[in-house]
Parts: sequence; structure tokens; C-alpha cells
Amino acid sequence: MELKDKVKKITDAKILVIGDLMLDKFTYGDVVRISPEAPVPVLHVNHEENYIGGAGNVARNIAALIGEDCYENIFMIGVIGEDKSADTIIDNMKQSNISTSGIVVDDSRYTITKTRIVANTQQIVRIDHEDTSPFSDKIMKKIEKIFLENIDDYNVVIISDYAKGLITQKLSKKIIDTCNKKNKAVLVDPAIKHFSFYKKATLMTPNLKEAVEGIDSKIPFYEFDPEAINILGNEIIKKLSLSRLMITLGANGMALFDKDIKVKNKKLPFIIPTKAKSVFDVSGAGDTVISVLAMCLSVGMSFKESSEIANAAAGVVVGKRGTSTLTLDELIEVL
Repeated sequence: MELKDKVKKITDAKILVIGDLMLDKFTYGDVVRISPEAPVPVLHVNHEENYIGGAGNVARNIAALIGEDCYENIFMIGVIGEDKSADTIIDNMKQSNISTSGIVVDDSRYTITKTRIVANTQQIVRIDHEDTSPFSDKIMKKIEKIFLENIDDYNVVIISDYAKGLITQKLSKKIIDTCNKKNKAVLVDPAIKHFSFYKKATLMTPNLKEAVEGIDSKIPFYEFDPEAINILGNEIIKKLSLSRLMITLGANGMALFDKDIKVKNKKLPFIIPTKAKSVFDVSGAGDTVISVLAMCLSVGMSFKESSEIANAAAGVVVGKRGTSTLTLDELIEVL
């Protein structure tokens, strides 16, 4: 069966997403002059767009691919503050038909908000409002309780770690140990400084820079060297006792590490070339990759098949503006 036919099954995926939740704000406008007050451009605002960001963008990708009937397929666990950004996140989740019952409110801090200022098609500045200090024990106990109460209803878990305070070593170990006992796959989009948290996870999906820095490798991340990438990938798998690994390589595609994928030259990883025809905005492309991977694995596809489909999906979203998603029809078309 061809991938374009197999991919239709992903509407049956059951995914639990846990991680750092934030609001992505985009302010678009035109620059027509320089300010008389300082040597900076003056932006005339045309319009603004708001999206669920961070781990929320993973859930949004899944919802967009499944469609209106996605409520039972996704469960999102995260923390927001008690402010306008939090209200926008909740509204967006409801509009996307994503359950909000896994969202915990921490009234002691602001919701993480990233505002991108875009002049014409060029992002000129990003403004971050965030508090990355550890959450209280009370909040973390709520998060763990919600996870344990809901895990049995889902067959794949995604940990979306932006190092914003939610994902701790204790919580990640609890998630991975619980999933391994229940024979459920755990996919991780890791923060560089948290690589050691993810021992015995099913799969990690770092980009090349994250992989090099996360494992403290001596390989320069700006070089595309398949043999060096092969050494790097196998080192990560060995150190973290991973089942599989994907290293995304930007314009060079993605490198897969899986004992079930046969490679003629054992000094090289299995590399899938990029499918992107044009790159307009890479914001959120990693979220699309891990979302589609999880959905495909959830319905029984192989890692290689799942990766090829995820690669095709990423090729679509980088051709769109902002932290974009894609529909199932778009994915079938590109496949």
C-alpha cells in the first residue's frame, strides 16, 4: 500500500501531549520610515495573529490533521497563568476542538508569550515574556496526577520540552517509566540542557545543533558530514538507551537511526532527503515532524514510513507563514 493511502489511518491516532505551553503572537506590518527618536524602523501594523505555541502547537498540528472530530484523539497537559494570553490559549484550544481539562492554572506567574514583529516578510525582533523558574510542588503534583489519570486512554505520548520549567528530571522519568511499563511509545522533542532526562525513551527528534550540544559532541553542527552524524547518533542512542533516534538536518533532510532499517554502509545513517520545495518560515516545523511521527506510529506504521510522511509534512509547513499546520488533504496531496 502506498504512503498516501496508509496515511489516511492517522485519524485514528490517540496521542497525549505534555510540555511547555505558550502563546505565539505575530504582528505584521510595513516599514516606511526610520524613527526620528532612534535609528530604528517604524512599523505600521496591518494585522496580528495568535497561535497556541510550544507543546500547544504539537496538539494543534494533530487537531488540524484529524479535523473537527479530534476531541477524543488528543489530550494536552500544560500550565498557563491567569492573564489575557492564557484566555487566548484556552479560546484557541476550544476552537481547535482540543480538550482543556489537562490545563493547570498557576496564578503566581504570567503565561509564556512570544511576540514576533514581522516587517513585510522579514522578522525584525522577537519579544519574550516568560518565567522559567521551577513550578511549585503543588503544580507538579497536579501535572503528574493528570498524566496518570489519562495515560491509559492514549497509546503514544509526546514530551515537548522547551526548558521553560515544566519538564523536570523527576517528571520525565515518571512519564517514561510509566509508558514503558504500559508498553506505550514516548517521543521526545528535547531541550538541549535536558538530554540526560530522556533515558529509555522510545524516540528523540533533535535537530543537528541540539544533538551536538545536547550530547556535548565535538562535531561542528554547521557541517553536513554523514559519517560524523552516524557516530553522533549512535553515541546518543548508547548514552540514553533509546530505541530509535531521528536527527533533523534542515535542508539536508533527516537522519534515522533504527536497527530495523538496513543500511548498506554501516558507517552512514539512513538519510531521507528534504521534501521542501520552498522555505518561507521554519517556525514550528519540528512540532509538525514529531506530531506526524507520533500519529503514524500510533496506528502501526513503521519508523521509516512514519519518518517519510513526517518529512513530507514538514516540507509543506515551512512553505507557510508563522507556526503553521497542514490538513490531511494537503499531506495526501504532497505524498
